[in-house]
Amino acid sequence: MTLSTFGRYQIEAELGRGAMGTVYRAVDPLLERTVAIKTLNPDLPGDTLAEVKARFLREARSAGKLNHPNVVTIYDVGEADGIAYIAMEFLDGRSLREVLDANTMLPIYTIADIAAQIADALDYAQRNGIVHRDVKPANIMISRMGHAKLADFGLAYVQSSTMTQVGTVLGTPKYLSPEQVLGQPVDGRADIFGLGVVLFEMLTRKTPFERPHMTVASLLQNIVTEPAPSAVALNREIPAAFDSILARALAKRPEDRYQRGGDFANDLRNYKRLSGPEADLTMIAPRGVQPAAVTSAPLAPEIPAGSGPVRADSISQEDVSQLLQDVEAFSRNLDAEQARQRAEYEAREKAAAEAARAAAEARAAAASQTRAQAATPAAKSGLIGMLRGQRQQKVESIQQSDEQSLESAWILDAKLRQVFSFLLELVREFNAVTPVYSGRLNLIFVGALPALTLKDGFCDYRTRKFDRKDVIDHVSLAYQMSADVEHRASLNRDDARLLRAHLERARIAFTEREQRDAQTGMPRVGFSIPCTVQASATVRADYDAGSALFQCQNVGLLGLARYRLAAAEINDDSIEEFGKLILGLPNRFAGFRRLDELR
Repeated sequence: MTLSTFGRYQIEAELGRGAMGTVYRAVDPLLERTVAIKTLNPDLPGDTLAEVKARFLREARSAGKLNHPNVVTIYDVGEADGIAYIAMEFLDGRSLREVLDANTMLPIYTIADIAAQIADALDYAQRNGIVHRDVKPANIMISRMGHAKLADFGLAYVQSSTMTQVGTVLGTPKYLSPEQVLGQPVDGRADIFGLGVVLFEMLTRKTPFERPHMTVASLLQNIVTEPAPSAVALNREIPAAFDSILARALAKRPEDRYQRGGDFANDLRNYKRLSGPEADLTMIAPRGVQPAAVTSAPLAPEIPAGSGPVRADSISQEDVSQLLQDVEAFSRNLDAEQARQRAEYEAREKAAAEAARAAAEARAAAASQTRAQAATPAAKSGLIGMLRGQRQQKVESIQQSDEQSLESAWILDAKLRQVFSFLLELVREFNAVTPVYSGRLNLIFVGALPALTLKDGFCDYRTRKFDRKDVIDHVSLAYQMSADVEHRASLNRDDARLLRAHLERARIAFTEREQRDAQTGMPRVGFSIPCTVQASATVRADYDAGSALFQCQNVGLLGLARYRLAAAEINDDSIEEFGKLILGLPNRFAGFRRLDELR
């Protein structure tokens, strides 16, 4: 099926196709943003399509409630022309699967950081009662700045018609937990096991329960009964702390694992305290590069007490046999589909490289023609010679202007990447610390809001093409400031109208009710104002002007404020001052070119 539109979305390209559905890059014309559209194939077997569609939509709506910096955002869920779909955040980056398949060398601290970010996402999902069930490298997206996001929440619940109906086994076999293999009830601790497998693979470039030339049935048996090998024994460059972390994440019994994703993330972020600072610089070699310390001896390290093998005899042998046959068929189909998608990706990359090379050759040919024209002997006519000279001057002036414009654009792009890097680190830190906002935010007729705590920070960026190169279009920041109290006010109608307008401009939620003054009997308006403030900022590039527009909502003051900084003004000092503005600290950021403020 070839689409140009789907519902209100304008389809730009097909990104991938599988047995269950198809993924498109599309544009939402209402919000003018790029999205990824995942559709459920309408040609699934008729006896299962209705049930699969219902679960697809139900679980996606549930996952759509998740709002976390390390979870891919779901914008819209529904049906168009009888086809179920999910519209979600379009990510500019690569999956962890692509990173690993490209044999990219990863520092230890990067591996720990990626896994910790995904553990944060799992902790948030646990708090919301959602289980992913298919944590694997293909579902982890990595931005160019190293920001990790877990994708396909809710989709993993959709069960293929080719899978057994015994239990709830679902997911790529290599990353299944023992309880998933055995068809037992699962919770968020199954996702922690899957992330443990991913961490082991990032460290060693192999999953813990695979052996050469084994069948899927043997793999699943190993997941249930065999302890994971020591990552440190496979590569002596890996800090020893990771063996302890992995032993706990990969414990056979759920009760012996990390109980919360947050605990897993905390240990990952503190591995250097046990391993020493030199581990921070260690690079993990890709497949095919054998570190000197790797041993070929069989490995069977100890695992934590109480996490002994889980036996497969808790369900009937007939059920286990059928389960293994179905999962093996599923794995074969999945591997073939992933190979096809990798081939398509490589073909697109090759075509893009060839197009860039052709464009460069065309520019070189045009420049050569211009130089040849400049070297043309002077015309016999002095008038024609004069016009020729003016033409050459005009060409040179345009070329010089174009070169200066391009250089200015690359400088501004680099400055905005610096802004994004700073804000990303800032929100990571205050998400962990949840600091108190140091400034004062005042409401008309109400006074200063109480001490507010900063939390739920999120930072991202979007790119666009400039002279066929990706440059930053804008950087976005969002966070919440809140206190566990509620303001109340009782005002006459004129004052109530002003307070209402102030609250609406600041986008602060409130409720109001009509009442009468107990003494005078005059009409009054009562306000209840939860102390929760949604703050955001967008730093948008203006490549024509060589500047950036900082548009802030409730950042440093309630309401909207805008600032314009030239590229030369965006530096470590001004970015630091912007961070102080966010935290409510004394700052000089308002001294930059303030455009306006809605009061």
